[in-house]
Amino acid sequence: MATSVTTSLPMWLAGCTYDADGGNDLRNSGVSAYFYDPGVVSGTTIGLLGGVVGGAGLAVAAGSGMTVTAAPGSFVVPNTGAPTAGGYASTLPSQATLTVQTADPTNPRIDIVVANVVDNGNSTSLGEVQIITGIAAPSPSAPSAPANSVTLAQLSVPAGTMAISSGLITDKRVYTTTTGGIAVAPKGSVTGYNGQLGYDAASGSFYHNSVSGAQQMRTLPWAPITLFKTVDVISTSGAIVTVLSTTITVDGSTDIGIYLKATGIYMSASHGEFACNLQAYIDSTLLDEMVILNTASDGVVRGGGAFTAYTDPSQGTTPSAGTHTISYKMQGLDSTGFNVTLRGASYSPSILRVFPVAA
Repeated sequence: MATSVTTSLPMWLAGCTYDADGGNDLRNSGVSAYFYDPGVVSGTTIGLLGGVVGGAGLAVAAGSGMTVTAAPGSFVVPNTGAPTAGGYASTLPSQATLTVQTADPTNPRIDIVVANVVDNGNSTSLGEVQIITGIAAPSPSAPSAPANSVTLAQLSVPAGTMAISSGLITDKRVYTTTTGGIAVAPKGSVTGYNGQLGYDAASGSFYHNSVSGAQQMRTLPWAPITLFKTVDVISTSGAIVTVLSTTITVDGSTDIGIYLKATGIYMSASHGEFACNLQAYIDSTLLDEMVILNTASDGVVRGGGAFTAYTDPSQGTTPSAGTHTISYKMQGLDSTGFNVTLRGASYSPSILRVFPVAA
């Protein structure tokens, strides 16, 4: 078993001789080292995520007549033949105008616009943006993209057309980003490392693109917790009863909110008004409470309500770092000591919601 395995040669290291025309060391030490690599997430070899860098680069638009333009921008592609040979990065420094081949007089055609790298292992190697012309047919198919490429757009070329309009161009760009950057990709289309951020353009929302897939992005240290009680809870002779409870783990600096909701209370005994105390607890400490009232003890549900209790450093109530139990409790208030019932049902539950509070 090896006690050491060499990496690609670090760039700019004095005295190094890189692997000649193969270029593996330069590609791995440069492009693969800096750009997002899904291969290290789900596999045992590198697997560079190719695409356009940024959200505006290399957009294809209609030109005049049978031409299209490609906006300036940069792109990254993996080595198609051998992913472990790293990737390529190239830039189109200014807008390019590309000529679409004359339309077939009888059948439609589909062309694609690609950004690609041609690696000949010598001075003839190059990066380019080009049109790959398809084959005209009654039901045409898009042509295959060349090696080491990313597709930018698809062009529909109707039979006999004399100009490419914007309606004939379909954007096909995918995006890549350096590690630590924000990937522009629909939710669920790629997986990422823990901490990878993504942007879904269709919904205009950010997400955390974790190893297990797209997750809701949050800026506070834990996700809100919501619990529901769908059955009645009874306070016997004024006893304090737990309706719902949960545990949270906090960092000692983030404040929390505790939301309690009650549909209403009722009592089967026949006499005057009565009440119920709704209480928010952190561990064994009462944080806040609210009294709700029913005007008659005739078995009819009345007097529901809701409130939110907050911790605050000025009150010394910010929970310390660690795990805490958050409880929703109720206490029947009746001078005659009868049982008070907190109403709960599937269509109208009691609710406990605990959430971090932003500054």
